[in-house]
Amino acid sequence: YGLHPQQVTESNMINSTNIINHCSNERVIAIGETGLDFFHSVKCKKEQYEVFENHIEASYETDLPLIIHQRNSENEIIDVLSNFQKSKPLNVVFHCFTGSSKLLNFCLENAFYISLSGIITFKKADELRSVIKDIPLSSVLIETDSPFLAPVPMRGKKNEPSYIKYTLRKLAEIKKIDESELDRITTNNFNKLFF
Repeated sequence: YGLHPQQVTESNMINSTNIINHCSNERVIAIGETGLDFFHSVKCKKEQYEVFENHIEASYETDLPLIIHQRNSENEIIDVLSNFQKSKPLNVVFHCFTGSSKLLNFCLENAFYISLSGIITFKKADELRSVIKDIPLSSVLIETDSPFLAPVPMRGKKNEPSYIKYTLRKLAEIKKIDESELDRITTNNFNKLFF
């Protein structure tokens, strides 16, 4: 449960109490996606920061993991999370990770999970593949981001959960590991994070 940063405006805000109240439903297993998106909207930066911090406070209060979206805001997100980490460790997954080595190292230093999408299969994603090639498997999740970011060979189609096998296959190739073993590891990581 959460409010995506692209949806944040001066008239569309959410406070931590509202988030916490919605998280009392046992079907809610995480808070977010939240974060900062300065690609789609720089008009409401202040409001995005406030809403992001409200999600973090709700994550502390509920002990639910935080799903982070970041776009054109890497340094700003590192700053916000660093300030909160000083008081109590956060349980975080960086959704649809496309960050730099700096962001990856920050995530690993703080025991955050990295979730990889079909982007790792894209022809022009060499830089991302280079950044993630040495990531510890204990920190990795895979995702569809359905209906977006369909992996090769389904690129251009509406993404769906059955396509996750292509992302898994590419990550197994990058990590030089058997697909079934990677499937087991990422499933275990998911269960550790969310259950």
